[in-house]
Amino acid sequence: MKMDYVKARNKRELEYIKFFCSFLLFLNKTLDTFLAQEFLSIEKSHQMERNVMTSISLLWTLHVSIFSKKMLYPKASQEKIPCQTFDEKYSKVVLPPLQQLKAKVGQYHFLNENWKIQCVNTLEQIQQYYLISTEIPTIVESNLHAPPPWLSKDFSITR
Repeated sequence: MKMDYVKARNKRELEYIKFFCSFLLFLNKTLDTFLAQEFLSIEKSHQMERNVMTSISLLWTLHVSIFSKKMLYPKASQEKIPCQTFDEKYSKVVLPPLQQLKAKVGQYHFLNENWKIQCVNTLEQIQQYYLISTEIPTIVESNLHAPPPWLSKDFSITR
């Protein structure tokens, strides 16, 4: 039963990555089209901007959903299934079109500047799921003899 779940989850993730990449390519081509056109009516520009913003928000919602399921299932079943955000191989596939879309959103002059800010921030949040961690873990040493932080030196508890 466990292996069936893992295989099914991996298959769903692969299908999702394919969908996500194709959707990113679609959004990239959409922005290319609108960047190439010099004169757009205000109505069409607003509609396009709203569509891009809601599409990016939808992608963010999908990421939150998938990540939540990846983290909650092992906790609920009390199993030791490795849960990382997304594999490195997925990161290598998804990051280039995602970064390209972020750059194009930055180039496009939105009529509503708040929508542009929301798009860029949301793309940065999505990008965090795919960044490959190369950091060395930080080790924090605790001082067991330190007074509680809410007491000043004059009122510290003697041990």
